[in-house]
Amino acid sequence: MIVYGGASFDSSLIRAGLIDEFHLFINPVAIGKGMTIFKDLNEIQKFNLVKSVTFDCGRVEHYEPKKV
Repeated sequence: MIVYGGASFDSSLIRAGLIDEFHLFINPVAIGKGMTIFKDLNEIQKFNLVKSVTFDCGRVEHYEPKKV
C-alpha cells in the first residue's frame, strides 16, 4: 500500500511502526522551514539505505527501517 499524507499523518504512522519502507524524494530547493515527517517522534529512527538514484532535478532514496 502506498500512502501519501501530510507531515503529521506520516509522523503518526512512523510512531506506530507501520512503515515498511521509505522512498524520499530530495529536491535541492530552498523553501524555508517546511514541515518534517520526523518531527515529534519519541525515539531515534534508524534506517538501512536500499538504493539511491540521482536525477537532474534531485534524488530518490529508498530506505527500510532497521529491525531491532
